[in-house]
Amino acid sequence: MNPRVDEQIDELVAAADVAADGPERAEAVARLAALGVERLVADTGSRFDPNIHRAVAVVPVSTPGQENLIAATVRPGWRHGGRILRYVEVRVQVPPSRCPEPGAS
Repeated sequence: MNPRVDEQIDELVAAADVAADGPERAEAVARLAALGVERLVADTGSRFDPNIHRAVAVVPVSTPGQENLIAATVRPGWRHGGRILRYVEVRVQVPPSRCPEPGAS
């Protein structure tokens, strides 16, 4: 890809990340879409997919059927063509035994 286009995409992704919901973010997302870049989000309750999601936190669940479901999107991801520019950062529901103890690092 053209280095100038790559730089423009990086700048627009950064602008979309820091802009509050509203016209500024919408403009950055629209400009990215015009360049063929898609904003990725994870719906709460959808299945965790390591091909597009990155788990940045875990949340304990009590019902086994809720394991590996998205609890929340932390930061959206971006895809250009078939290439992931940034994975969607999510909180994933897991069994309590897979959660760190409070205060553990």
